[in-house]
Amino acid sequence: MKRILLTIALVFGLLPLYAADNSGDIRVSVLTCSPGQEVYSLYGHTAIRVQDMGRGTDHVFNYGVFDFNTEHFVWKFVLGETDYICMAVPWEFFVREYEARGSSVVAQVLNLTDSEATHVRDYLYRNIQKENCVYRYNFLTNNCTTRVMDCVDSCVEGNIVYSWNEEPRTYRQILHEYTTDFPWTQEGNDLLLGADVDTVLSYRAKCFIPEYYMGALDGAVVRNEFQDTRNLVLETQTVVPLNRAKAGGQSHFPLSPAEFGWLAFAIGLIVMALEFMTRRMFWLLDVLLMLAHGLAGCIILFVFLFSSHPTLDSNWLVGILNPLPLIALPFVVRAAWRDSRTLWHHFMAAWLALFLLFMPWMPQQMCVLAVPVLATLLSRQISYILHYGRPRATKSSKGRSRRYTSRRKR
Repeated sequence: MKRILLTIALVFGLLPLYAADNSGDIRVSVLTCSPGQEVYSLYGHTAIRVQDMGRGTDHVFNYGVFDFNTEHFVWKFVLGETDYICMAVPWEFFVREYEARGSSVVAQVLNLTDSEATHVRDYLYRNIQKENCVYRYNFLTNNCTTRVMDCVDSCVEGNIVYSWNEEPRTYRQILHEYTTDFPWTQEGNDLLLGADVDTVLSYRAKCFIPEYYMGALDGAVVRNEFQDTRNLVLETQTVVPLNRAKAGGQSHFPLSPAEFGWLAFAIGLIVMALEFMTRRMFWLLDVLLMLAHGLAGCIILFVFLFSSHPTLDSNWLVGILNPLPLIALPFVVRAAWRDSRTLWHHFMAAWLALFLLFMPWMPQQMCVLAVPVLATLLSRQISYILHYGRPRATKSSKGRSRRYTSRRKR
């Protein structure tokens, strides 16, 4: 009798352990969240949900966690040294956040075998351990979406054949899709990103964007060694609907970058005409322009030389946006104060004209502001060249003219 009771106790004691590791009770879903209004959420988000009925857990594993309060966060972000964290949160918390934001959440339930589901679960729980949870974030090549993709690829037993979007695309073209309604954000991206973002991407590389990965998963199949195939996605559900009222709109600067740039050019032409008619140079305006030009150049040159972000070191704009105007500024001010010419304006006029002339053949798509801003700077150099190039009355000739006038009066 004791042996029977002991056996029953042992069986019932092992049942919880068996249930805790029952791989047949694991359900894995890839979650795709629609874009939000904040800069960091403009491109959407990807996470992965693991429902483990045996253990009674329902967690969302999120590779997009960062902390603004991290020491020197902004400085590290500029240098491309930002670390992100993989964190597991209860499903209810995750849903509540995106419901409050107004973003939709689409769940693609994966068609996994028991062993594959177990591998995904174990893979993710290893990733949230203290020694594994931190990774060096890179927006284009190592982000929340690529991390989820790597997890699925490494845990599925067989070869995944994705349903790729066949249309050739570059990084810049894809980014523009998501920043059309945010022109100044788009302009900031284009100002910093170099020629490397204008190369055509491989099919897989395009999946750095959540919705592109969702589309690739939608028609994906798993092919085993016997060439048998199964759909990778079992079903697709919209677990949080899009709420446009909560998503709201974004207040914009009154002028678009193009409007702002050409308005500046028009003002430059008006100033140039006034200087020609009055024979006076408004050199204080040039001091402000050279300060803005040089400070913007400092930022471009700094990230070009020191940032670890990819594509920033291939920015052709560094040829025209650099700190050189700050170096020349004291000499230009001294020449303007003495009303004398300086070679700076001739040099800059030639360089700006050459840059504008060869811009269409450069392997980089320039930002919208490039042409009107460079044309405005060129107009300032031309105004100086015209001012100091035309004949001007000397003091002696002015004196002779006054004496001749007085004689005629007598």
